[in-house]
Amino acid sequence: MYDIQWFKVESNIFSNRKIQIILKLPYGDTYFRVWIQLIALAVECNNEGRLEIGENNPMTIQNFSKIMGKSKKKIEKIVKRFLDLDMLIKENEIFIIKNWNKYQSIEKYEKYMLQNRQRQQKYREKVKSENEKS
Repeated sequence: MYDIQWFKVESNIFSNRKIQIILKLPYGDTYFRVWIQLIALAVECNNEGRLEIGENNPMTIQNFSKIMGKSKKKIEKIVKRFLDLDMLIKENEIFIIKNWNKYQSIEKYEKYMLQNRQRQQKYREKVKSENEKS
């Protein structure tokens, strides 16, 4: 798990076929907004795209409804569409943003964090070495 406070949205998001389908639906803008909110929630949950309230406590349609200020019926319809389009998956009772690590470039983030740790370690060793010479 990572302490990420942002999420990645590609500049060509509106060229994505699934997003184009969503935006052409009645109330497509609402669907799109819910999608972005689900991504933001997944970042807050910090568990590889899983939508949970605490560990192993899945978010429900009712939770989404309250968080997003939409009726339960509307959220059910929207989530069903995301499941049908294979944007969301459901494992047991947990909703998961499909391909989370791929779209959020988690591997690149891990590499970046490793490089930062190594750079910081070298810097500390350099400072320590300079202090020992003094």
